[in-house]
Amino acid sequence: MSVYGDDPQSAFRAGLCGQVSVGRPRGNGLEEAPSSFGHGPNETAVLGTLRLAGLTDPRAAYETGKALRVIARLFDEAGAPARIGEQFRDNLAAAVLTHHMRRTGRDWAAGDTVAMFMDMYGRIMGTDSSENAKVRETILRLATQRPEEHGRSGLRNLFRPRLKPAV
Repeated sequence: MSVYGDDPQSAFRAGLCGQVSVGRPRGNGLEEAPSSFGHGPNETAVLGTLRLAGLTDPRAAYETGKALRVIARLFDEAGAPARIGEQFRDNLAAAVLTHHMRRTGRDWAAGDTVAMFMDMYGRIMGTDSSENAKVRETILRLATQRPEEHGRSGLRNLFRPRLKPAV
């Protein structure tokens, strides 16, 4: 059995929760579940997602879970309210299910999730192709790296430092 397991929903949750493989929590084994503290509002919202109907391939499901969490972290870095992450998650659920119902013969994967985010990102931030390419490549790299390659994310490199408001 692969590190992704046989069940797409378990693989999705493992990717979303940052587990190194299905059924094995990340870290030294002392943490039984992802902590409920230290996350922004969007990351907290997507961590509550138990399943994403329409996912059929465990590896693609694992990567989709990772992509969703990376995108939620980006929303948090940008200071977006929780409803933005919730809306993206709901739109993703609808897109995955619709894709599955169309029977295209191709599994939904991280690249599809990233493309969905980039469509929204382009409408909000404009069409600077060099910056959009950097964002797309970073999210896709973080979502598709093998579980044994996990390390600290490179999300902070995507944003210029925000100035703190003067008090």
